[in-house]
Amino acid sequence: MTKKYDLIVIGTGSAGSITAAKCNKAGWNVAMVDDRPFGGTCALRGCDPKKVLHGAAELIDWNKRMVKNGVPSEVSINWKDLMNFKRTFTDDVPEKKEEALNKQGIDTYHGNASFVSEDKLEVNKEVLEGSHFLIASGAKPTPLPIKGEEHLTYS
Repeated sequence: MTKKYDLIVIGTGSAGSITAAKCNKAGWNVAMVDDRPFGGTCALRGCDPKKVLHGAAELIDWNKRMVKNGVPSEVSINWKDLMNFKRTFTDDVPEKKEEALNKQGIDTYHGNASFVSEDKLEVNKEVLEGSHFLIASGAKPTPLPIKGEEHLTYS
């Protein structure tokens, strides 16, 4: 049996979630699909965790530059403790995100979404029909044509 929706959102980050919530509030029947943990890149792997890790690296840099200028000792990063701290605000995001979506009445699906026609997609062998689709699964960064590009990481 095919489930029908007014809107099917692929991706559970900020853009998809805001759109899904607004459409749901307007009375639309909404579903969200993600093949990764719910919450999106910003909350789980990008913006928020990056700020913590970048902040720690910046602290180390400032300290190393100031050791001979009035700061008497160097500091170091305890990677395990830093990662444990990061996890205090990322680990529960997927569960809380999905609970919040379901509480609003938005159906959630885990898996890879593949279009089987212009108005249907399949997730784990289940077919979903949609009047509208929002593909909010993020974007790939543009590679930089510079020497050493193969050593870069992207967020």
